[in-house]
Amino acid sequence: MGEMKSAWQIAMEKADKLGKVSPDELNSIKYVPEGNRIASQYLLDDKMDISGEIAKIQPADAAKFVKKGAEEIFLRNIGLPRNEEELRRTNRAMAGLRSIKDNKKQLEAVFGLINNLVNQYKVALQQTYNEFKKNAELTMQQAAQNMRPQRGDQRSPEQR
Repeated sequence: MGEMKSAWQIAMEKADKLGKVSPDELNSIKYVPEGNRIASQYLLDDKMDISGEIAKIQPADAAKFVKKGAEEIFLRNIGLPRNEEELRRTNRAMAGLRSIKDNKKQLEAVFGLINNLVNQYKVALQQTYNEFKKNAELTMQQAAQNMRPQRGDQRSPEQR
């Protein structure tokens, strides 16, 4: 019969079969969460300078991983806003991306499309609200008219 191995020995054998972790993977594991933290803080603090915060990161080659983590958070916070706070957060996330990305021309083209979509969404939302309000008022007026004969009041509110 074969030799009994501990769980640790079995785990180590499996880990050896998977291969070694590259330095880039280690740096990603180490610095991407820092980028997530910095970006989250940036979204909350309108006075924060994201470029300055990333410049403070040591070693200098870790900055690309920090930027990757910040980019993840910024992209997650761009969306169709349901209220003013979400609109502020979307705009702040786009400003953060402007600060950390190098290809500004492509970025501005995409942001132009996003801004158009947001503006169209806001117009559609306002139209839907106005339509709903108008329909609700009509429904209330009809309900009031239907209730008048039941109360015995045949005069309109303007005649009283």
